[in-house]
Amino acid sequence: MNSTPKVPSPTTPYNSNIAWCVPKAGLTDVQLQANLDYACGQGIDCSLIQPGGACFEPNTLANHAAYAMNLFYHTVGQNPLTCDFSQTATLTSNNPSYNSCIYTGGNA
Repeated sequence: MNSTPKVPSPTTPYNSNIAWCVPKAGLTDVQLQANLDYACGQGIDCSLIQPGGACFEPNTLANHAAYAMNLFYHTVGQNPLTCDFSQTATLTSNNPSYNSCIYTGGNA
């Protein structure tokens, strides 16, 4: 008799092709800054959130962190665990791109 419990399979398979990694609502500036520093410190190209970049405006910590977190998630392989950021991030199927700031990910 096998006593190992069987883990149920999800009813909807995870599809990393239509997901963006964004900060959870209600984060503090300290949390957002930590996520931004971590993501950009891992060697991803954060130039688009620098002055003059397509994603610099609006110049808010929340927008810059969201861009960097998503780029990190897509750069390191789109594993749901890479969109954790100490439980301050979430995956969404809603494309956060705006104007000329195009977030990596998805077909939408």
